[in-house]
Amino acid sequence: MKASNVPTAGYVAFGTMFYEPENLQMISSRAVKQLQDAGLRLITTDPVYGEDTEPLRAIKELKSGEWDFLFVNIINWIDTRGVFRVLHEFRNEPMILYSFGGFTDHEGTFEEKGTLISPAAGAGSTSLRLPMELWGIKFRYLFNAPDEPMDIDGIRCFARAAHAMKCLRKSRLGMIGFNDMGLYSTGYNPTLLRDRIGPEIESIDMLQLKNRMDGLGPDEVKAAMAAVTKDWEYPLGKPRDQVIEKAIKMYLATVKICQEKNFDTMSYKCVDGVDLEMGLTHAVPSSLVADAGYPYVDENDLGNSVAQLMLKFITGQTPTFLEHYEHHPEWILLGEDGYCPRAFMEGKPQIKDVSTVLLDGIAHCSNMKKGRMTLACLSEVKDGYRMHIVTGEGKERPKWVEMGVPLPSWPSVTFYPDAPVRQILDHVQSQHFAAVYGYYVNELVDLCALLDIETILDTA
Repeated sequence: MKASNVPTAGYVAFGTMFYEPENLQMISSRAVKQLQDAGLRLITTDPVYGEDTEPLRAIKELKSGEWDFLFVNIINWIDTRGVFRVLHEFRNEPMILYSFGGFTDHEGTFEEKGTLISPAAGAGSTSLRLPMELWGIKFRYLFNAPDEPMDIDGIRCFARAAHAMKCLRKSRLGMIGFNDMGLYSTGYNPTLLRDRIGPEIESIDMLQLKNRMDGLGPDEVKAAMAAVTKDWEYPLGKPRDQVIEKAIKMYLATVKICQEKNFDTMSYKCVDGVDLEMGLTHAVPSSLVADAGYPYVDENDLGNSVAQLMLKFITGQTPTFLEHYEHHPEWILLGEDGYCPRAFMEGKPQIKDVSTVLLDGIAHCSNMKKGRMTLACLSEVKDGYRMHIVTGEGKERPKWVEMGVPLPSWPSVTFYPDAPVRQILDHVQSQHFAAVYGYYVNELVDLCALLDIETILDTA
């Protein structure tokens, strides 16, 4: 990842000049501490309580560093004009509009329960919400009850989404070839993608990949083979060294291209491309490319390259992609033909020779980890983009093979979704899903809202 996975917020608090500035500073400091304790980086400015020089001072200080979103903390009744001078300056940035709850004064007699002291943040924040909407500002409106902690879960969720949005604007998608098998479910308009979501796309020829492979030194290849294969196991017997070496060379060459081109992801034109024309199977090289930090997806699937990046930037995890194989009323068999990043692997890598059926190559038959999963598929539609989000439980794979391929089975899971399989298939957009372990639906929904992406949820 090019950027740190810790979100950064520009922080500004607003109040009124008719309350003591010291009180505003005290309330704001309490909020700042909670945000920092929650793991956010902050670029702060002192509370704004007027409409003359205070907004200009805050704007200058907020521009002193880079941040992912603006945290607009309304701590009491406000001067709306002063607030909107600041918000107007940053109106193209994502924001959290926050209403900071009051507190109870417990002084008094034994019979008294205390008095709620309300600085009236509710009045200030509600006066801003509709104008912010009408201005087209992308924001979440959050609050906390009196005497309660801030809504840290909601803040973190939006922060991760805003951070992912900023990272996407600087991202580059790499491909070897283009439009594998002529698939209509994987093509993208690069101009629209750059405009709406942010990433650039560059396609590399197979000749460029081959030249990088041919240019590798023997010592470099030998060292990489030893490091990569040190814990590999071979349930069908060890393949020939030449077959393993060719896979390692493709992996090394691809990573060099990713580094030179500053790519964030990679995809091969595999079926009609490297597998058919270069005499080896792409599965192991692509798995190693993902392990090196470049999320991979088969068949030039640009939408799910972006979906994997979204999940990576949100979670800090290595994502993967999964393909549909079989559907049952209660489960879906999800896996991939010999591809498995280490982060998704249960136990040691299991490698089998598939030269008799899939050209001259090797593939994973490693077992995948089990657990809760979030799946996402991003597609270009007539009016922009749509993301299909699915959650469920990945359980043990059955004993199965893709026709013509020997056991052991491909890396896969029996996926039990939280929504009915029939419902998911009525919404499915591609043969692929991007996937991570855990539940990250709320972050994806926030990110899609920031990017004007339609969402379809088949989730818990």
